Amino acid sequence: MAEPKKKTNEEESQNPSQPHELAGLLDTSYPLLQEFRDSCPGSYKHSQTVAGMVEGICTRLEMDVTYMKVAAFYHDIGKMWNPKYFTENQLENEDPHADLDPWISYQLITRHISDGVNILLNNNDFPRDLIQVISQHHGISIVKYFASKAKSDNVDQFRYKCTKPRSVEAAVLMIVDHVEATSRSLYQYNKLDPTKVIDDTITDLLDDGQLDDVVIQLGALKKIKEALAKELEGMYQKRVDYDNAGK
Repeated sequence: MAEPKKKTNEEESQNPSQPHELAGLLDTSYPLLQEFRDSCPGSYKHSQTVAGMVEGICTRLEMDVTYMKVAAFYHDIGKMWNPKYFTENQLENEDPHADLDPWISYQLITRHISDGVNILLNNNDFPRDLIQVISQHHGISIVKYFASKAKSDNVDQFRYKCTKPRSVEAAVLMIVDHVEATSRSLYQYNKLDPTKVIDDTITDLLDDGQLDDVVIQLGALKKIKEALAKELEGMYQKRVDYDNAGK
């Protein structure tokens, strides 16, 4: 990977938002955050966890903690318009996708990015630079479950039609989002190996080209892995092999 500038390249975040201006967006009484919590309790909990996980990374990479926590809390805000189509908001044995064509399910799932952008653009308090970071957290990744369900010969049809991360902030949000969702799912089935989840997630994103537009040092990736390993250890109370997590 290319050697980066001290913080970001030209395409990376030009972060004009000040912490004191953003802090109000993290207040649990903030109307949009309240609406998100009430309509999407599962997605809200996931976002809350992601926000907690990014703190350790921000400390290690000297990133703006408040900025990243706002991005994390609101990254799935678009799910408010179709909450029951997302697993984390469904009741036991509730699956509205069961009788849907996988292509329709794919459309419903991926639209939460554009829905989120629309919601945030209509909120005058929300900075445009943060909306850009949020809009990139899935990049052009494949919705693998529905691609598999469709038995499609062309899985690229099931990719998000978004922009790949163009800043370290967007890349961190993408990585943490994937790690949190995967680790939570595997933990339910007693299959969680934190080090493997972290390594596999980052490797898969790199191999799929999701991080191609980001300038980031290998040393920064190592710090991200170490911070995530510590977070997962605390969340699931399983010992993590920090030496391997940093490789």
